Amino acid sequence: MSRPLRAMFVANDGFSAGHVTRALAIAAALTERGRARGVEVASLLATTSEADALFGGADVALLRLPAPDAARRAGLADPERRRLVRACLEAAVQSFGPDLVVVDTFPSGPHGELAGALEGHARRVLVRRHVPVERWTAEPLAAGLAACALAIVADDPTQTTPVPGVNCVHVPPIVRAQELASREAARARLGLPRDARVLLVTSGGGGDGAARERAARFASAARKHDPGSVVAVAAGPLATLAMDGVLLPRGLVPLRCAPLGPWMAAFDGAIAAAGYNTAHELAHAGVPAVLYACPRPFDDQAARARRFAEQGLAFALEDDAGLPAALAWLRAPRPDRACALRADGAPRAADALLDLAGARSA
Repeated sequence: MSRPLRAMFVANDGFSAGHVTRALAIAAALTERGRARGVEVASLLATTSEADALFGGADVALLRLPAPDAARRAGLADPERRRLVRACLEAAVQSFGPDLVVVDTFPSGPHGELAGALEGHARRVLVRRHVPVERWTAEPLAAGLAACALAIVADDPTQTTPVPGVNCVHVPPIVRAQELASREAARARLGLPRDARVLLVTSGGGGDGAARERAARFASAARKHDPGSVVAVAAGPLATLAMDGVLLPRGLVPLRCAPLGPWMAAFDGAIAAAGYNTAHELAHAGVPAVLYACPRPFDDQAARARRFAEQGLAFALEDDAGLPAALAWLRAPRPDRACALRADGAPRAADALLDLAGARSA
């Protein structure tokens, strides 16, 4: 190619950081896999995510769009925010001139922001993890689907149902490719005792206040059930500010580190919200995990927890009354940990994008 392959990623998040994390993972892999093929890549990420801690060192130029909460705080009505986002995306497409536009979950954006913006400019690629079949016809999931040249369907953790009406490529789970630190290095980085038993409790991305409160209750219960253990409560990338000034119950250790994926070896077990990233990162690191569900309109976390449990990767906490059994499960002896789940979907997704771009340029 006479110029770099230009890829524009569009990913929006509300309570979590799953969409933007997948975009960052694929963008990094696209640069690396492109280099292996002798293809220079220029990537732009347009996002409403406020998970600032995730963007450091990313291989993308960042276009920040006003998130609903941020716009509300600034006095913008939501229709005005949507018009502003649409105008920014249209301008980005015109000025950046992408060959590929890679959207996560919602083909035209969760509020139709991309509708009409890509006509005649770029091939649209959808990246999607499992979504409930009964929601497939919902407008945010269906609008713009026919315009997609390809759907990259990530395992979750078992194979996800193909997207109807679109050419699909199945890939393993997609997480950011970050080398796992050793147990000793991870504990030193996080300020955790070298030889203690350490449990992680996390609500995932951290933007859901109710989930954070539930995680704090679970952490207190874990501390009472196993007073000899250190219980570390992680604030997700969206909760760092929200946790400032918050006093956890005595005996609980606050963690403010994002992304947490490279440091998972620090933990002997975890109680975690069953979001896509957290569940797969824990399984990839071989950390025994109790997974609990948070309600999301387009993500059945209870079903994900059950799928992980069926694969022997986790304990699915159906309701809070089951916590004693879950804590007993965490205490059960296990063989030495090993990588329990392959999560190398990002390079496979990048290869699919390069193949599509190559077909276009031929």
